[in-house]
This record gives sequence, C-alpha cells and structure tokens, in this order.
Amino acid sequence: MNNIGLLYRNLIIFLVSLVLLNLSIGFYKSFSEKKKVKIASLDYMIRSNESLYDFSTDSKVDFISESKEMIDIFKKYNFSSENFLSDESDNLIIFSSLPNDFMEVEPVSERKKLFVNTLLPIIYVENQKILEDRKKILDWWSQSNGEDFSREFWPSWLFELSEKYDSGNSNVGNLLIKVDIVPTSVALAQAAIESGWGTSRYLREGNAIYGQYTFDKKKGISPKKIEKGKNFYIKKFSNLSESTRSYLKNINTHRAYEKFRQERKKLRMNGEILSGKVLSSYLESYSERRKAYVDDVRNLIESNNFMKFDYSNNLPN
Repeated sequence: MNNIGLLYRNLIIFLVSLVLLNLSIGFYKSFSEKKKVKIASLDYMIRSNESLYDFSTDSKVDFISESKEMIDIFKKYNFSSENFLSDESDNLIIFSSLPNDFMEVEPVSERKKLFVNTLLPIIYVENQKILEDRKKILDWWSQSNGEDFSREFWPSWLFELSEKYDSGNSNVGNLLIKVDIVPTSVALAQAAIESGWGTSRYLREGNAIYGQYTFDKKKGISPKKIEKGKNFYIKKFSNLSESTRSYLKNINTHRAYEKFRQERKKLRMNGEILSGKVLSSYLESYSERRKAYVDDVRNLIESNNFMKFDYSNNLPN
C-alpha cells in the first residue's frame, strides 16, 4: 500500500515538474522572440552624388538594428537636411524602415530631426523619378509639335506611363497634369501627421507612413478602433520608399485631389514655385477632419520651416 502511495506521489511530482518545464520553455521562447523583434535589422543603401540621377545603378546594401546606428550612419556620411539644402552632402542614405527603438530616441527634437533626415532622401528620390518621366513626356511632345496623336501611335513607354497614372485619353497635356511632384514640404508634413512623427503602430508594423486605406485584408493592418459599418485597413508596405511612392501616386491619380493637381498646373503655367503652403489647401479629402486637417498640415509646414525645402535649388520643383 505504501509502495502504491509512493508511486502516485512520484508520478504527481513528475507531472508537475513536466508542466513547470514546459512553462519555462514557453517563457524562454517568448522572451527570445521579443529579443529578436527588438534587434530586428533593417537595410539601407548609400547613393553617391555621381549616381543621384541614375536610379538604375545598383547600390551597396548594408544593415543596422538600432536608432543609434542610424544616427551614426548619417554622421559618417555627413548627411543632414541642412547639409543637403546647402549642397554639402555627397551622399543620400535610403533606409528601408525606422528602427524598432525609434520611439526611445530622446529628446523629442532629436527624434524629429532623425525622422526628417530619414524621409527627405526618400521623398527626393521618388519625386526625382517623377520629374524624369515628366521630362521624357515633354521632350516627346515637343518633338511632336504639341499634337495629340491617337494612343495607338504612342511609343510603348508613353502608353505604359498613361496606364500607370490612370490617364485613359490621348491628351498628353492631361497626362502631364498627373505626372508631377508633390512638394517636399507637403510630403514631410503629411508623413509627420499620419505617423505621429514616426511613432504610429501602422508605421512600425507595415511602413505605413501616410495612413493610406485598403479594403484588402491581406494587404492591410486592422485599426484597433473602427466605426460600425466601415470596413477598411491601413495599407502596409515592404519599405518606406514603396510607401512614399504609393502616396505620391495617390495624390497624382485619385479624383479626390483633382483640385490639387489643377492648382499645381496653374503654378507651373505661371512659372511659380510649387508651394506646399498653397497646395496643402486642396488636401481636405485626405482626412475626415477636412479643413482642420488642412490647417494642421499648413501649421506644421510653418512651425518646422518646411517651406525651405520647396525653395531649394537642390530639391525637385
């Protein structure tokens, strides 16, 4: 009888030990996964001044894990928004994402500076690509004496561009209205607002820096709070460049920003600078807050002196 009791006691001890062991292993794995997330690496590439306009050039890709490393990279290559504006930077640094510890950067002013330094080269490159396409269209149209040929006589590259910009007619002038830049001041201000200066969950989980919507669950991130009857997600991207590219296309093609594009055309026709303060007035449709949102964009442009990017000779305009 004692032997049976001893056997049961040992069995219970064994089972309890097994449960505790499994709990310990689970805790360790959970802790390890958190550690892995914490030190997850992101890539970046360096573009020298000699290849700034050659976007087909392959650039060396390297990796970092922390914000401190990102700051060190900018210092190593002497890149800052001020140096870029004064033409003192020989390189552009293109980061794929923001580090997971970005929100820990202190003081806040240093975090905002890092945010601008990260986004400025990306916005510059994507806007420059648009200007290259615009120039190609203008050159072709000039050689054609400004005539509107039927689309069936267009070169393949022009047809592909019209498809990309959702321009379905043969009027090249209408296509040019869409193939144009978004002022750097506007892109930076909207990025700051939509991502909370780089601290939003959508940015951390999916490089969603401009808060664009999608109705495809597989391509988006679910909002924590959503009004009844509304079924949308925040579109996620593989990197910040892709997110910025999508944002620019959205402004350039969505019917909600037709007035923005028409005003941009007027500024072009009058030989004026594409002013973010002026064009931001036509972004009411970007947010349900409408005019209050526009006021926020303009106030942020002014309070951070983002206008300087629109008037720089080193940035697209």
